[in-house]
Amino acid sequence: MDYEVEVQFQPINELMSSIHTFICKKSNKKIELGTSWAAEVSSGLSSGLLEALEETDLDNDWKLLNLLLYLCPVKETVESTLQWLESLSVGEMYETLAGHVSVFPVQMEQYRSKMFFLLSEWNRQYFSNCNPDITVRLQQHAEERRQTLNGSAVADFVNKTTNGFYFMQGEGLRRLVLIPQFHFQPINIIYNFGPLTLCHYAARIPALEEEIPPFMHRTLRSLGEKSRLKILKSLGGERKSFTEIAKQAGISKGIVHDHISSLRSAGLLNAYIEGENVTAYSLRLEGIQQMNDQLLAYLK
Repeated sequence: MDYEVEVQFQPINELMSSIHTFICKKSNKKIELGTSWAAEVSSGLSSGLLEALEETDLDNDWKLLNLLLYLCPVKETVESTLQWLESLSVGEMYETLAGHVSVFPVQMEQYRSKMFFLLSEWNRQYFSNCNPDITVRLQQHAEERRQTLNGSAVADFVNKTTNGFYFMQGEGLRRLVLIPQFHFQPINIIYNFGPLTLCHYAARIPALEEEIPPFMHRTLRSLGEKSRLKILKSLGGERKSFTEIAKQAGISKGIVHDHISSLRSAGLLNAYIEGENVTAYSLRLEGIQQMNDQLLAYLK
């Protein structure tokens, strides 16, 4: 029996993705916004907010915040979501999360206050000043995917939407929520809560109206390295673990990890996911076809 799939998007989702992108500085070189984005944003933030961001890790507390906001019943606007979060009592927070997790923040009231400050100040100082077209396009994208979902095979729909993910049911997955995001492109973010998985996936919306499609350009660049081509060829029609790929490639695991990350972001690999972990990869020929179609359209 297939798990259920839901495509959801509300402005608070992109606010969270934008904070995640800012905090995850190790990924600055991989995101489409580039390494300069975080520096530009930092220059417009208060010292208090910068300090709070520096003290925030993408750990279990952050993961629980994503779950809490998913469960929020009033997400039409960022403001309505923040008002709901601020009004929650400690008991209501426990009650809201208890159906999905058994481990909670040590100081729940302090946790709520910290996260409310982080989200509200980030919204005031950065997110509310973002180009509103980003949110509009993400909403349109989510609606298009919802319409496509009707009548589609679940696994194929998810793979196409996420640009190469297959979510396995080995962890008892029952509901997969797909949430398009812009800031952290081309990387996807996954949070698993047993039967529930939230996947913030790269919607492949360009940062600017560029003449050369960024998705096509990224795929072409990812193929401009012999070791990556060898990895793709070694996969063929097989499914292999990271260890198997690294062993066959004969190069360091760190370099293989970078190659796989590049190929995955370009949509050239299928990634098989259990919980939050990728257990295997396989060649994704659809990614090559998409690149060919885009390249031919561009050249014409």
